Amino acid sequence: MALLLLKVSAVFYALVAVFGLVQLKWPREFGDRVVLVGLSLAVVAHALALGGRTVEVGTFPLLDLHDGLSLFGFLTAVIAIGIAWRSGVPQAAPLASVLVTVLVVAAAMVDASGSVPERLRSPWLPVHIATAFLGEAAFAIAGIVASIYLLQERRLKSKHKIGKMGTGLHRLPALEILDNVSARLIQIGFPVMTIGLFAGAIFSNEVTGHYFTWGLLNTVSVLVWALYALMLHFRLTIGWRGKKAAVLTLIGVICTLVALVGLGLAGVGAHGTGGVS
Repeated sequence: MALLLLKVSAVFYALVAVFGLVQLKWPREFGDRVVLVGLSLAVVAHALALGGRTVEVGTFPLLDLHDGLSLFGFLTAVIAIGIAWRSGVPQAAPLASVLVTVLVVAAAMVDASGSVPERLRSPWLPVHIATAFLGEAAFAIAGIVASIYLLQERRLKSKHKIGKMGTGLHRLPALEILDNVSARLIQIGFPVMTIGLFAGAIFSNEVTGHYFTWGLLNTVSVLVWALYALMLHFRLTIGWRGKKAAVLTLIGVICTLVALVGLGLAGVGAHGTGGVS
């Protein structure tokens, strides 16, 4: 039942993504509200799927790549709704719905574990996975906002005719708004991801006797964390912002997605399809 609900939510996300892309290209006055309502309904369906999965395994579903991708997509959608609704960046919702569709479809394609192996029963595992994915979801939306920033900056430099701030790709938010929203998401995501890394190290020590192993996925995660640490440092010390910050934000998000989705689906390292090893 949980898998069926997850597939239903994937269909909802896909429909929102299609409508959202049409809204970006040919915006309508009511279009943003429709995207938000549709994305909210998809999130509700997804929440039911997570609830069903919880009932199936008897604990919150954070067991394997299936659960990780599902949770990552869910958190990304929730954050996107908040940013589109409260931060004046309506374009974040349709763009995020495309990413979430890919994540949820990938989750539905990965076999789910039936139970938690005894050696993995630790309170640090759910803390590690939940905080890591929450931080990465914030980074993902920051990357989407950063891509909108780069598009808007290019249009302004080319003296492209700019309409009123609002919907669609033809009426993008001001650069200052986009820069501030992206920075705020990184400021939220960075400490949360840091907690996730520390929790993962403690959990790894409990299971393997080592706090950290230099696997490919772990190494990429640390490098992404270091990239965002440097960005925050330079932003706070020398006021680094604008195009450079947007480009680095986007690079960090791409690396995260490649590491999580690409390497994870390929079964590379302890975070692969076989779960934590």
